[in-house]
Amino acid sequence: MVDHVDKLNWTFLDHEFYSYLKNMSCLTVMKLPYDRRCMMARQVLDCQTIINLFNYFKMMYCAFHISDKFTEISIMVLFCLLVIAFLLLMTLTIDVFFAPAMKIISMKLHMNEYLAGVTLLAFGNTCPDLIANLMPIRADAPIFTITVGNSLVIILLSGGMVCFLKPFKMNGPSTIRDLLFLLLSLVMLRSIIISEGNVSVMESVVLVCIYLTYLIINILDLLLLRYTIKKLRREVDELEASPDSQREMAEKKRLLEQLQRDDELNINNTKQLNRAQSETLEKGFFFTTPKQRTRPEVVNHIETRTILHDDRNPKNLLLITEFFESLNPVDREEWQLAGWCQRIIQIARSPLYFILILFVPVVDYEKDKHGWSKLLNCTQIITNPFIMITLVHSSASSLYYAWYIIPDLSISKWSPFLTVPLATFVLLHSRTDVPPFYHIMFIAFSFISSIVIIWVCASEMEVLTSIVGIVFNLSGNFMAITFGSVANAMADIIANSNLALQGYEKMAFAAIIGGPVFAIVVTMGTSFIFNEKVRTAGAAFWLYGEHGDNCYIFLMITILATLWWCMTFNFYARRSAGIFMWLMFVIFIIYCIGVEWDVVHEFSKDQYFNPK
Repeated sequence: MVDHVDKLNWTFLDHEFYSYLKNMSCLTVMKLPYDRRCMMARQVLDCQTIINLFNYFKMMYCAFHISDKFTEISIMVLFCLLVIAFLLLMTLTIDVFFAPAMKIISMKLHMNEYLAGVTLLAFGNTCPDLIANLMPIRADAPIFTITVGNSLVIILLSGGMVCFLKPFKMNGPSTIRDLLFLLLSLVMLRSIIISEGNVSVMESVVLVCIYLTYLIINILDLLLLRYTIKKLRREVDELEASPDSQREMAEKKRLLEQLQRDDELNINNTKQLNRAQSETLEKGFFFTTPKQRTRPEVVNHIETRTILHDDRNPKNLLLITEFFESLNPVDREEWQLAGWCQRIIQIARSPLYFILILFVPVVDYEKDKHGWSKLLNCTQIITNPFIMITLVHSSASSLYYAWYIIPDLSISKWSPFLTVPLATFVLLHSRTDVPPFYHIMFIAFSFISSIVIIWVCASEMEVLTSIVGIVFNLSGNFMAITFGSVANAMADIIANSNLALQGYEKMAFAAIIGGPVFAIVVTMGTSFIFNEKVRTAGAAFWLYGEHGDNCYIFLMITILATLWWCMTFNFYARRSAGIFMWLMFVIFIIYCIGVEWDVVHEFSKDQYFNPK
């Protein structure tokens, strides 16, 4: 009888201890002696959620056996270098694979810059957040704070960067419409969360429907634009026959030209633009406001496809030479034109570029043969699906050996049965001097691989910045809306800045507004549908987080301020607007630091319990 009671007591104590570990913060582990941290890093559930491809806490305290503060800080420096490496990898992926594929897809779908920005580019930039919100690390995280904070940083930093780098004339009605949709989405999201303290499935579906409405309106706007262009062309043709209507015809021609600029989407010659921008930089680029640049030269993608083709050539001419030249991570022309600083960057990124080019195909209409390399592309048909399926499936399975994830080959091992015959067919059918007609299908490999790589980089950067914050005793909410938001926004900043410099500034600015709309309604709505925890009573407390109201109010101010300066400047994105947006970001960071150090009070009510 006594043994039975003792067994019950131990069972109760084990249950209490498990509940304690379940609710224990990983921040508390950092307050324990170093010799205890390995055991606690294995047991505390909060530490088990701050992982992705690697379990960094086990790496630090079980593999590296950190035993003093100096070693711990040294490891944090190493983690910061890893963040820079992931950032460089993400930059390469966006510049070499994602941006060219996105432009080609937009052109093939007959989109204009604005629609491509609010749909494809916004989806590509925000897709990593959508995947991250469905991962265990976000299961009970303050995703309202994270999503709204990310949206705020994207608008202020990325929007400011585009306005500063490439002042341009906006599409006024479209900009106002999208900003008002963003305002509606933000208000609806907050109302749904705080109305009853939890979120139902129906409310989640309503959020997603807001984006569908937004998408339909944007498509209808493009159709109306093209209908107006056709109508104006008929009217101009009719007026040309009348000699007394020259003034009216000139006005209609001016309007027609403006609408045609809003409708077109071309492949620009980015090398020519980069050389022109380098010359502008040498003339004091950062201290003068540039004049409106001439329209960039358009690439003839049919000519670049067949530039090296000759029917008299053998099908496998220079097959091996072409393969090794395609693997060269340093572009010869860029190397010759680059200065010493740019050459150091090219050398530093060359190992990462070499790894990427081994399994991710390049499809770029600016390049000769559109980036086609027969032997390399045939091997990528096999390696790309195998690596991508393994990476995604392993992340979903989340099985770890020691401190690193176990590659899950249970699905990807079957992919060669399909890809090897396909690669063999392409090898036998295609030529080396011209891409085959089905080369456009390689865009699927390039686009999907880019999104997966960007997602992995953004997730690892988020985990690493969270760990650095925990080690330095910073709260998770503070890290999420400062370092975490900046890390997540880096993909958007890089992609939008590159597109703006390549002459697609309207597309970039459209994505800067369309991306947060997608994140607030689709990303949040989807995570609410699949996360059962949001339907429990009081879920609004942890969904909202400590800085939820801070992010909400600052994003409201940002939307209204953007509307204000757009109308004040007659929808001309000036450098002063970019600097203004950066200053707003600095004010936001200063306020968050003040809240973290208890200098100021956050925009929220103090939590209290009603005594009974």
